[in-house]
Amino acid sequence: MQLHVSPQDGVPIYLQIVNQVKFLIASGRLKPDEELPSIRSLAEQLLVNPNTVARAYRELEAAGVVYKRRTAG
Repeated sequence: MQLHVSPQDGVPIYLQIVNQVKFLIASGRLKPDEELPSIRSLAEQLLVNPNTVARAYRELEAAGVVYKRRTAG
């Protein structure tokens, strides 16, 4: 899963992540029950704070777009 964020975009980084994950799901590139990268690994890939990724994941979960599985990520 390749995501790209831009601090100069004017959109908060966590919202950029949320919007891109929603797009990947809508376009079929992210399949149902496919695991998202861990918070730490995505933060390292995007060079952002892990709290930013965690917030994006919480937003996605609250919207019902993704769900958490115990001990599975």
